[in-house]
Amino acid sequence: MKKLGLGKRVLACAASAATLLTGTTALSGLTTLGSMAASAASYDNYAKLLQYSMYFYDGNMCGSDVGSASQFDWRDNCHGSDEVDGGFHDAGDHVKFGLPAGYTASTLGWGYYEFKDSYDALGQTAHLQALTDRFCDFFKASTKLSGDTVTSFCYQVGVGQADHDVWCSPESQNDQSLRTAYWTSDDASDIAAEYAAALAVNYINFGNAEDLKYAKALYNYSIKTNKANCPEAENFYRSYDYYDDQAWAAGWLYLATKDSTYSSFLDKFMNDTNAGKSGQSGCKWGVYSTMCWNNVSLGAAILQSEITGDAMDWAKVTTYLNGKCTSESTYYCESDWGSARYNTALQMAALATTKYSAKSGMDYSSWCKAQMGMILGNNPKNVNFVVGMDSNSAKYPHHRAASGYQSFDEMKGKTGYSSNGHTLVGALVGGPADSNFTYTDSVNDYQANEVALDYNAGLVGAAAGLYSIYKTGSVDSNIEGVSGSIVTTTKATTTTTTTNKPVTTTTTQATTKQNITTTTITTAAPSGGKTANITTGTQVGTDGDKQMYAEFAPNGAKTATLYYKVKTSDTNSSGAFGTWTGSWVQEDFEVTVGANGQCKATYNIPSNVGQTVKAMVFYPDASSVEIEKVVLDESSTPVTTTVATSGNTSGGGKNANITTGTQTGTAGDKQLYAEFAPNGAKTATLYYTISTKDTNSSGAFGTWTGSWEQTDFDVTVGANGQCKATYNIPSNVGQTVKAMVFYPDASSVKIDKVVLDEGSSSNPTTNATTTKQNPTTTATTAAASGDDKTANITTGTQTGTAGDKQLYAEFAPNGAKSATLYYTISTKDTNSSLKNV
Repeated sequence: MKKLGLGKRVLACAASAATLLTGTTALSGLTTLGSMAASAASYDNYAKLLQYSMYFYDGNMCGSDVGSASQFDWRDNCHGSDEVDGGFHDAGDHVKFGLPAGYTASTLGWGYYEFKDSYDALGQTAHLQALTDRFCDFFKASTKLSGDTVTSFCYQVGVGQADHDVWCSPESQNDQSLRTAYWTSDDASDIAAEYAAALAVNYINFGNAEDLKYAKALYNYSIKTNKANCPEAENFYRSYDYYDDQAWAAGWLYLATKDSTYSSFLDKFMNDTNAGKSGQSGCKWGVYSTMCWNNVSLGAAILQSEITGDAMDWAKVTTYLNGKCTSESTYYCESDWGSARYNTALQMAALATTKYSAKSGMDYSSWCKAQMGMILGNNPKNVNFVVGMDSNSAKYPHHRAASGYQSFDEMKGKTGYSSNGHTLVGALVGGPADSNFTYTDSVNDYQANEVALDYNAGLVGAAAGLYSIYKTGSVDSNIEGVSGSIVTTTKATTTTTTTNKPVTTTTTQATTKQNITTTTITTAAPSGGKTANITTGTQVGTDGDKQMYAEFAPNGAKTATLYYKVKTSDTNSSGAFGTWTGSWVQEDFEVTVGANGQCKATYNIPSNVGQTVKAMVFYPDASSVEIEKVVLDESSTPVTTTVATSGNTSGGGKNANITTGTQTGTAGDKQLYAEFAPNGAKTATLYYTISTKDTNSSGAFGTWTGSWEQTDFDVTVGANGQCKATYNIPSNVGQTVKAMVFYPDASSVKIDKVVLDEGSSSNPTTNATTTKQNPTTTATTAAASGDDKTANITTGTQTGTAGDKQLYAEFAPNGAKSATLYYTISTKDTNSSLKNV
C-alpha cells in the first residue's frame, strides 16, 4: 500500500529558514563502517547502479506485450484487456496511477538530459529510451485529441483500494472489475502537466515529433483547466497543487521549442506566491520542498536557473539544497516512509546543480557520494537498499509479481518470498525509517520495503550523475532473471546488438534526430586546422521544415568552420551554431553560396562552450544540403569577451572577471549589468561610460544572502560620460555580486570594468540606499506577561516596491506558537499595517 507522500507545504520565508528542517539526526555506529562485510568497491559502483536501477521498470511493465518487452524472463503479458494498454504498474500493486507515472517519466528523462554521456559510455541509452518511450506511448494512448486540443484523457487505470485488497501476480489477475479506466475532460491538471513534461523531455532527448505535439496539447489543457480533484486517487496520491507541475512542464517545453510563452510561465511561478490550488504555491521566497511526485518545484527551479543562468535564480536552488545537504556522515532522512526515494531524488537535484557549478557556485558531489554510499551498504545495518546488486542487498520487497505468493493468506506471517519468488533486480526499497537505519527486510513491511515507480526515478538519475563525475564501476554481462542482454548503443551510431530478448520500441520517423550517421573525415584540414568527428542528422524546425545539422565536440578549439554544399540555385544560405552553457546560446549566420553550391560558415567558439556544438543549416531544406566537414582551429581568434583580465588599477585594486548582459526592468526598460565574484574584497567599484548627455546616472549593486539585498546608487556623470559607483561589500555577501545600471538605457551604457579592493571599506561618495541598512541586534527587557519570552531581534530598514522605507524586525521563532510585535509610531494616524513573511 502506498502512503501519501510529502505535501507541497510552504515554509514561511523559506529562503532563510531552509536550514531548520533538515530531517537528519546523528548517525550511530559510524566508527564500525570500515569493517562491514560488503565490499567497499560496491559503495561507488555507479556503472552497475545505473544499469541495475533501470531493470526495476522491466519488473513493473503492464500490457499485452510484456512477454517481449520486459527483460525479465519471469514476467509475461498481463492486463491485456485494459482500456488503455501498456504502461507500468505503480508499485507492488497493479494500478496505473497517472501522477507518479508522469513524475517518473519526466524525472527519468531529466536524468538522461543532464547526464547523457554516462548512458552513452555504458551502453545504457537504448534501455533508458525503451522505458521512457513506453511511458510516453501510454500517455499518448491515454489522450484523445481533436486537432491539437485535448478532449479527454485517462489519468488512472485500476481501482485503487479494490486492487490493493488482492494479492496475486499480474499475470493471474483476470478480474476486469478491478481495471476501470478513469477519464476526464475537466480535471487532473497536475497529471496532464506531468504527462506534458515527460513527453517534452522525451522529445528533447530522442526527437519524436509526436511527443512534442501531445506535450503542447496536454500543457494547454492543464493551464486552462486548473483543477486537481481526482477522488479515485485521493487515498493514494492526493495532489496538493498543480501549479508546480505546470511550471515543470513549461520549463521542458521551453527547452524543446524556445518559445518564450513557456519560459514566461516558468518565470511567473518562480516569482509568484500564495497561488495555485492550495493558495500557497510559487517560489518567490525560495524552493520549499524536496523533489517528489507531489512537488516538482525544485526541478522547476533548476530548469529556470539553467535557462537564465542568473545567480539569483540559482541562489533559490542552492539555499534550499544547503539546508538539506548538510552532513556526509548522517543519512538524510526526509520521511520515515520511503526515505531512500527522497534521498536519491535530492541527490539527483544536487548533482544537476553541481553540473552547472560555474553558475550555481556549489558542488554537492562529495555529499551525494557519501549519501549513495550509505544507501549501497555503508551503514550500521550493512544493508544495500538496491535489490539484487550485492549479497547484502534487500531481498524481499513488498511486490506482488516478484513475491511468488498468490494470496494474502499464503503470505501471512512470512518475512521472505515463496519458493516461486524472483529477484526484483534494481528496485530501491523504501529504506530506513530514520537516520539510525531502523529497517526490516520483510515482504509484509509495506513501509520499509515498498517499491514504486517514483522511488527509482531519482536513483537512476543520481547514478548517472555520480558516474559522470567519478567514472567508477562496470556493468554486468549476466544478471539474475534477465534472459538476454539489453539493446546497447554507443554514442552517435544506430547500430544495435541484441541477444535472445530485444527491447521492443516504437519509433516515429518524423523526429528531430533521424537518419543519424557518424562521419569521420580523414582528409587533411585546411590551414593547419583539424577535422572534427561529427554526427549528422536532420531535425524539424519550428515551421515544420527539415534542417540538416552536424554535432561535434569543440575539443579546445577557438573556431569551427562548417563546410557544406547546397544543391539548389540559391545564392544565399542561412543557419546557426548553438551550444548549451546552462542555457541555449545560438549564433545565426548567413553566407553566400559559392561555385558548385559550396558554403562555408565560421564560428568563434565561446570560452564557456558546452560539451558539444551544433551547426545547423536552416535554408535550404535538408534534402538539398550535404554537410561535408567541420574544421576546428586552435589558433587565437578575434573573439570579443566580456571578461576584464587586465592588471591592477592605480590604488592597488584588482580588476574583476566580469560577465556582462542585459536584463529587463519592471517598467520594461533594458538594463546593462556586470556580474562578478567578490573574492574576499571589501569594496567593488564599477566604472562605466554613458553616451547620452545626462548629468546623472543610477543603478544598484545586489547579492543573494538567503534573500536579495540591494544597494541603490545615483552618481554624477563626469567628463566624456565617465561614471563611477563604489559598493561596500557586506560580510555575508553571496557567491556573486550584480552591478546594474538602471539609467540610462542599456543601449547608451558601456561597462568598462569592476575594480575590487581588499583594503578596509570606504565611505564612497556615491549616493547609496541599501535595502537592509543599519541593522542592530536588540535583546529587550522582560516579556509583557505570563511565560512569554522576549525574542532577540535584528531591526533595520528596507525599501518597498513603491520606493517607501519600511522598518523591520527579524527573529528566530524558537518553537513558539505565536509572536506579538510591539511598536510605536510618531504620527497621528489611527491605523498602521504590517506584513509577516
